[in-house]
Amino acid sequence: MHMQIDINTEIEINTLEDLPKLNLLMESCNMKVNKSQLAQDLNVDRRTIDKYLKGYESLKTRKRKSKIDEYYEVIKLLPSDKTPQKFYYKRVLWQYLKDNHGLVCSDVTFRAYISRKPEFQVYFDKRKGRTSNKETVRFETAPAEQAQLD
Repeated sequence: MHMQIDINTEIEINTLEDLPKLNLLMESCNMKVNKSQLAQDLNVDRRTIDKYLKGYESLKTRKRKSKIDEYYEVIKLLPSDKTPQKFYYKRVLWQYLKDNHGLVCSDVTFRAYISRKPEFQVYFDKRKGRTSNKETVRFETAPAEQAQLD
C-alpha cells in the first residue's frame, strides 16, 4: 500500500502556542520532539514544552467572581423604567447600594463593573445623549456699541 501525505514541513516555532502544530507533524512522521532544545530556544522549562505539546491552552482571563456579582439582582431591578427612582450617574447608584444594601467596593470598581455589563450600561447610555431643547441666539454688534468690564 502506498500513501502520499502532503505535509507542510516548514513550521516556525516562536511561541508556546505553536507547539501543537509541531506535535502533529512529528507524530505523523513517527519522530520525537527534542524538548530540551525547544526549551532552550523558547527560554522555558522542558516540562512546560511537554505540557503545551499535549494541547494545553493558557487562559486569557481569570475566571473569578466579582464582589459585586452578589448584588446583580438588586442592580438589575434598580435602574429600570419601572422604578420611580432615577439614577443619572453610576456613582449615585453606587452610593445608594453602599448606603442601603451594604455594598463594599470602590466607586471606580463599581463603575467598571457596570460598564462591562451591557444590560446595565444601556440604562446610562440612554441618558447620556440628552441635551436641552433651549437654544441660545447669538448676535453681533457694531464696534464701540457695547463694552465688557471685568
